Amino acid sequence: MNITRQIFEEQCKRRFGATNPERMHLDHLEWMVRRGCDPYGVRKNFGLERDHADCGPDGCLARNDPDWCFDRMGMTRTPMSDGRIICIAGEHEDFYDPDFCIYNDVIVLKPALGKDTVDLDSSEVEIYGYPESVFPPTDFHATVLARNKLVAIGRLGYEGTRTERETPIVVLDPDDYRIEQVTTRGPAPGWIYGHHASYDESTNSIAVRGGRLHVESADPNPEHTGAHRLFLDGWTWEVISLQETRRRFLLEKDGSNDSEFLGPDPTSFRLKTVPNRTLPPEDRGVMMYGVDIHGVRVTFLAFCAYVQLLVEGNLPPDLVEQLLGELTDNLQRDTKCRWATREVAAFRY
Repeated sequence: MNITRQIFEEQCKRRFGATNPERMHLDHLEWMVRRGCDPYGVRKNFGLERDHADCGPDGCLARNDPDWCFDRMGMTRTPMSDGRIICIAGEHEDFYDPDFCIYNDVIVLKPALGKDTVDLDSSEVEIYGYPESVFPPTDFHATVLARNKLVAIGRLGYEGTRTERETPIVVLDPDDYRIEQVTTRGPAPGWIYGHHASYDESTNSIAVRGGRLHVESADPNPEHTGAHRLFLDGWTWEVISLQETRRRFLLEKDGSNDSEFLGPDPTSFRLKTVPNRTLPPEDRGVMMYGVDIHGVRVTFLAFCAYVQLLVEGNLPPDLVEQLLGELTDNLQRDTKCRWATREVAAFRY
């Protein structure tokens, strides 16, 4: 694919769909997905200014609108049995950036056989837009596949759009990509984001733990330390627990063998002795790996010489010890150094 400056200027801006959904056939957007690059780098390549002063066609879309991109945080990627990867919304950068944007689109990746994702030379990309009233801008939500429907729970969203006692939910049909908003009953967790959701086929329900809650009177927003369950037959919430345990551990390498030290490898965070489901890794400036253990999310924030481990729910102490033991062994194997583990009340760095 070769994107010219003319194509870029005609297609670079974010846009909402006109129908539910609208298939967007835009070469620049597809190129951005395949390249995975950020808008700043693209503008720089075309010799355009950082602040959008000479970016975007007159009479088309406002020049001050953010440029569209696929370099996002808080986006969910759900693998399907037919090989598709369905990516929902997410945000680019923070409020201070000219390209800060919370998206409300769906990107469908169809990797070529034997590949994990799309690239410039193979595979397929489909991009679907939606009216803002159908699918509000959504980020840091949780998405689960439940009986061939994708259920997206919660979001952070733009300031001024949040309702403290509400938990927003949309359902995506992966056959036609139509989205519907859902109204629920019962004691919902509230305006939750950055959380974990785990589906139970036997009860057709979704357990929600972790993350944070938007509370008007609180700064920063408090952690969500409860646990809730949403029954999809009837869309009714129940409280599993008002208060679950959050445990934090710091794993640090010792000072010896620095000349031979290798940073943690993604395989360090794959557990074999503890029953778990591996979660997709996230790039948060440093890589965050995670697993689901009995519906509880355990995350590993992997810095070079230390790892922050967070358990967001009730797990038996012996299971946590088993997890720590295997993780320590993995780190020592992969980095060629000894590691020490200690429980902490909070992460200070």
